Amino acid sequence: MSADWDAVLLAYLHDPPDKALDIPGHVERAGRYAEAARNEPVESSQLQNLADSLASQVERLPAPHWRILTVAPQNGALTIFHPLSAQRRDLKVGTIDQAWVIQHVRNLTQGLNDSRRQFLVLWRFFLERLADADHPWYAHLPADTRTPDHTIWHHLDITSGLQATEDTHGRALLAFALGPVQRFIEAARTVRDLWSGSMILSWLAFRAMRPILEQFGPTAFIYPALRGIPLVDLWLRQPKLLGESKVPLPGVKQRRAPSLPHRFLALVPWGANGAKAKALAIECQQAAKEAVRELADAVHGVLDQPLSGLCAHWDRRWQHQVENYFSFAAAVVPLGGSAEEVDTRLADLLAGQSSFAEAFPEAEAVRNLARAIPPNQQPGYPQDHAGRWQYQVELVQRSLAAHRTIRHVPPNPAITPGERFPQKCTLLGSFEQMGPDDLSASRQFWDMAAEKVNIHGVRIRPREGLCAVALMKRFAGPALLAKELQISPDDLRFPDTWTVAAAEWLRQAGIDPDQVRKQHRDWNGCWLHWPTPNYDSEETAPCPEPLFRLIQKAKEQHGKPPIYYAILKLDGDNLGGWLRGENSPKVREVMHPDLVRYYEGLGAHTKAGLDAKRPVGPALHAAISTALTNFALHVVPDVVAKHHGTVIYSGGDDTLALLPVSTVLACVRKLQQIYTSDWYTHNGREYLMMGWRATLSGGIVLVHATDNLRLALQDARAAEHQAKEAGRDALAITVRRRSGEHTTAVCPWTFVERVQDWVNAFLQGASDRWAYHLYAERQTLTALPPEAIQAEMRRQLQRAEQPTPRLIPPDQLLKTFQQLRDSAVEVNGASRRRFASPGEALENFLTLCQSASFLARGRDE
Repeated sequence: MSADWDAVLLAYLHDPPDKALDIPGHVERAGRYAEAARNEPVESSQLQNLADSLASQVERLPAPHWRILTVAPQNGALTIFHPLSAQRRDLKVGTIDQAWVIQHVRNLTQGLNDSRRQFLVLWRFFLERLADADHPWYAHLPADTRTPDHTIWHHLDITSGLQATEDTHGRALLAFALGPVQRFIEAARTVRDLWSGSMILSWLAFRAMRPILEQFGPTAFIYPALRGIPLVDLWLRQPKLLGESKVPLPGVKQRRAPSLPHRFLALVPWGANGAKAKALAIECQQAAKEAVRELADAVHGVLDQPLSGLCAHWDRRWQHQVENYFSFAAAVVPLGGSAEEVDTRLADLLAGQSSFAEAFPEAEAVRNLARAIPPNQQPGYPQDHAGRWQYQVELVQRSLAAHRTIRHVPPNPAITPGERFPQKCTLLGSFEQMGPDDLSASRQFWDMAAEKVNIHGVRIRPREGLCAVALMKRFAGPALLAKELQISPDDLRFPDTWTVAAAEWLRQAGIDPDQVRKQHRDWNGCWLHWPTPNYDSEETAPCPEPLFRLIQKAKEQHGKPPIYYAILKLDGDNLGGWLRGENSPKVREVMHPDLVRYYEGLGAHTKAGLDAKRPVGPALHAAISTALTNFALHVVPDVVAKHHGTVIYSGGDDTLALLPVSTVLACVRKLQQIYTSDWYTHNGREYLMMGWRATLSGGIVLVHATDNLRLALQDARAAEHQAKEAGRDALAITVRRRSGEHTTAVCPWTFVERVQDWVNAFLQGASDRWAYHLYAERQTLTALPPEAIQAEMRRQLQRAEQPTPRLIPPDQLLKTFQQLRDSAVEVNGASRRRFASPGEALENFLTLCQSASFLARGRDE
């Protein structure tokens, strides 16, 4: 069961990338480009395929035949719309240069003598080569100039994906998800544990994709977008595919960053009674399970020699735990059947209605646009398909969610009568520790293991007792992932939390932990806070004397290093709504004005269709996926690195990073601004982003370097959840003080700059006593009229010692409070205040002021 790769290649080349520049001549150009790829003549009939017609049906809005209405470049520009925000843009374009395009095709396919490899190299690099610094517009050329809200590249991807999965019994959607996710990631004692959990999930997701990827290619995937993903590039570098000469090795930072989400959606053949789709779902699940076994065997292999000498049967529960931790769910839904049958089934299953029109009136209104076109002006394929794709996607996602609610309960390991029940894992409390069951013997085993086990610098920490899954997570990097990612185990070193906290301070002091490690063969961030070189040498190696003197000198010049760091968690808002079309712009907003005028000229009955939400087709799903992949690959690593942070994972809309408290606000604001922009320029290329209609919610937790990382991660997730509960599109900041006091404040994105201004004021010497005085009086203040509250705020600030009133002007502070109190959010189409009461707004505001003071100090005192 595999694709007809020659047909897939021709489907990918059936339209030339420059089609929009000259539509009448596009078939001839497509033939020339295809001949250059295959190095043999190509007839125009070979470029005609049913997949193109299907892709056009499900992607595009209804329009008359292009001979009735053609939109060509005007004054060297094409009108295009951002697919999600509907922002109009006049794209400056050049002229067609067939010889230049042909040369690129030949350069890419040179030496590749089979259609599969030719297709793969063009899929991966054709767009990248054409959209160079002199021709960036190639990346944005539309598939249809009349509904120019998706690119020709998305159309080519979808067409070739449909062709690859062609089947006499139709196609299907296959949805897959693995778990657990948060619970597995958060079971972490160190930054390396945190990264390892994220990377394992990303790698397992990729291994689950492999059966579909190898049989039907990357364009079979609707989500996530795979072009440029490092794991995919490493796969392409295999000699049997493109090889190392064709695919550059991604950088170490790119390979080290987990960038695949834990779920995917793909097109697959359906087969007789769904046999092929169901078999592929099982293959994906089995591939993921095999990957778990492979990882477990590799970790067991590096641990068995040191641990078997301490306990002969240290691993007797190993296999049971490995096989019963991860879950892999898959669901398939057929795309075949007559249009009427599919519509009726969707209406019944998703809305409990007997007809599509009753169930989905907006989609029906768009279908009526197609029916309004006079018969002699209609194209050669049906266009009354609006909504069918997006509701089929919704159906398979609901089916997957139902599968995931059925959870496997692993059997308890057998305990013989009189046998002691083993101790629980200190990281994953649901599983038992490896080693002896007896408490004293177990403690002795793990104490010895902490001394004896050292795999490329990865150790078992004192007082730990780990299960098989925790050991697999801890040692995955040196045991297998380094090899899989083609990087040295030394490149899998991660800064400890002390070092994360002091990253900006270290830069100012001119101390490079990597250089210290090379010179002294060790580095530990806690040395920055030791009063003597041997302060805690029982737990940690002593600090080298020359380095200790350098640290003391740096403290004299720059003050004490920060001891708190920030955990940043970001999540795109209502991504499911985007995929379901709930957030789509109106149809008229993404149609070329000429086409809007055409429909308006047909009569008032077209108004409902023009005002309906734009139905989501595979090209729009591809645009969402592309935007999220671009954010993960080209934005997050770069922005976090510039703010001296460490990326833990970046899987599209979901991001986790560790940063110094001094840079976290600037970093998160930059990430939010780029995520909600239409385009992002990086290294001379423009990348699609989610656009201004999209929103992002985030959580920041400021945590002491010695605090429990698992609990701090839970607080970061809780902060992000609180931002969403407060209306989304906001940032929640939690401060975990060592005293035990934890405070959280919600900050709308437009107020982040003001909070940063307060941070700067506190750094310049402003006092924060006024904020604490006001906070202590908050219950009394809440009962007062607004004028009295403002008067007390003004009084407290004016009586504060200089330079406080100068750096934090009372009038400006009062204005900010008023704006925050009056801030509103859109919820279900209605506007409401972000804070439920004036008292809640006041407490949130004062907590923000205190948090700004804490951000400036980076420590308790």
